[in-house]
Amino acid sequence: MRSISLALVSFALAAGCTADDTQPDPEPVARATWYQDAAPILAKRCMGCHQEGGIGPFSMTDYDDAVDYSARMMAEIDKGTMPPFDAREDADCTPRFSWIDDPRLGAAEKDTLKAWIADGFAKGTEAEIPAPPSQELASVTRSIAPVEGWPTSGDRDQFICFVLDPQVTGQIGWMTGMQVNPDIDEVVHHAVITEVFPGAKLDALVAQRGIGKPFDCGTIAQPADFVVHVWTPGNQPMQTQPDIAVPILPGAKLVMQIHYHPAGLTHAPDKTGIDLRLGTQWPKRMYFVTALGNEAAAPKLLPGPGDLDVPRFMIPKNVAEHTEHMRVPVTTLGTATDVRLFSVNPHMHLIGTHISATIERPAARGTDPKTECVANGGWNFDWQRTYQYDAPLDKLPSVEVGDVLDIKCKWNNSIENPFVQRMLRDSNLPPQPIDVGLGEQTTNEMCLEIFGLSIPAPAQPTSLDAPLVMPDLGSLQLNPNLLVRQ
Repeated sequence: MRSISLALVSFALAAGCTADDTQPDPEPVARATWYQDAAPILAKRCMGCHQEGGIGPFSMTDYDDAVDYSARMMAEIDKGTMPPFDAREDADCTPRFSWIDDPRLGAAEKDTLKAWIADGFAKGTEAEIPAPPSQELASVTRSIAPVEGWPTSGDRDQFICFVLDPQVTGQIGWMTGMQVNPDIDEVVHHAVITEVFPGAKLDALVAQRGIGKPFDCGTIAQPADFVVHVWTPGNQPMQTQPDIAVPILPGAKLVMQIHYHPAGLTHAPDKTGIDLRLGTQWPKRMYFVTALGNEAAAPKLLPGPGDLDVPRFMIPKNVAEHTEHMRVPVTTLGTATDVRLFSVNPHMHLIGTHISATIERPAARGTDPKTECVANGGWNFDWQRTYQYDAPLDKLPSVEVGDVLDIKCKWNNSIENPFVQRMLRDSNLPPQPIDVGLGEQTTNEMCLEIFGLSIPAPAQPTSLDAPLVMPDLGSLQLNPNLLVRQ
C-alpha cells in the first residue's frame, strides 16, 4: 500500500498538481501470524495427532517445525488427505446432515494458512497456543483388560475373543462412551464388542472360557445378545450425549473379539483393553450396532463387471477400478419402533478406494425424502472412522420395513496401489496382484456399512426386581460373524 501511495504522489507532481502532505498514510494490511492465526488453526485441526508422541509422523506444535512442513501441510490439506476424514460430498451422493467433530478445514482457515505462508511466516505477538482437542475418551469410569494376552503369529489372520467384566451390579449401567486401546497397534485389525446378558448362556461361557483369557473364536459363533461397538484403526472414541446410551445389564459381560493381522511375524502377547464411561441416568433413546453388506450372492448382490450368468463377489487382479453393488432390504424390525440411523462406520480391507450407501424408501416419510444418501466417502484402511450425524435425535434418518439399503464399493487391485503391495508383502506372496474375493482374511475384501442405530429406550422398571424388556431388532439384529466370514 505504501508503494501505491508513492506512485500516486509521483503521478500528481508530474501532472502539475500539489500533493496534500497532511493526508495520513493508509492503514497497513493485516498480516496472518503464527501466534494469532496459524497456530490456533493447527491446534484445533492438526496438533491432536501431530505432536510429540502423537500418531502423526512429525510434530507441528513448534513454530520452526510448522514452517519446515508448511508446503507439505498445505499440499495434503488441499488434496483433502489431511486431516484424515474420508466423508465426501459428491454430486451423486451427499448426506443430508453434516458430521459431529468434522476436522476438515473451512475455506477461511485454508486462506489464513496460505496467507501466513505467503507473508513469510510472521510470528506475531508471542502468546499461549491453545491445547489441541483430546483424542482420549472423556470422564472414564472403568477400564477393563485381559488378564492374559495373545501372542499372534503366522501368515493368516486370527480371531481371538476375551470375556471381560464391566462390573455393573445393582442397577443397569448406561454407557455413553467407549474407547478400545490397542496394545500392539500394528496387529489389531479391528475389534467387535458384544454384550451377553445374564443367564445360562453366559454362565456356560464363563465356565468354559473364564474372564480375561484368550480363546480362538474364529471357528465358532461369537456369543452375543447385541453388538455394543465396532472399533477400527484410526477411529475416535465412541461417545454419545446422556440422552442416548447403550444399556449394560447388571451381571452382563462383554465379549471382545479381536481380528489380529500378524503379517508373517511373531508378536509379544497383546492385551488390548477397553475404557468405559458408565452412568445411571435413564436416557430417552438407546444405541446399538448393526451392519449391512458383505453380500456374496444374488439377489442382494447385483451383477457386476466380469460376471457372467451368476453374480459373484470377485475383484480381478490388475484392475484399477472395480465395483460391487448390493441392495439389502429391511424385512422385519421385530418389536423395535422409531428406528433411526445414528452413525455410520464404513468397512473394507486394504485395497478399497470408495464406499457409499443410499437408503430408498417406498415414499417420503415425515422429514425424510424418498431417497437419500446416508454415507459416502473415500477409503483408507489406516484411517477408519465412525461418522456421527450432527442432527437432533428425532430428525435422524428413519428406517422401516420395506426400505432398501443400496451399497456400492470400489477397489484398486493394480500393483500401482501401495496397499496392494502391502497386502502381498504382509502375506508373503509374490509381488503380483491376485484375484480377491469376499472373506475375513486381509487378502480378502469386504463391502460393509456398520450403522449405529437409535431406538426409544425401554421403559424404566419400577423396581430392581422388575425385568427390563429389551426390544427384538428383527433383521437389524447383527450377527457378529458377519464381520468375520460368510
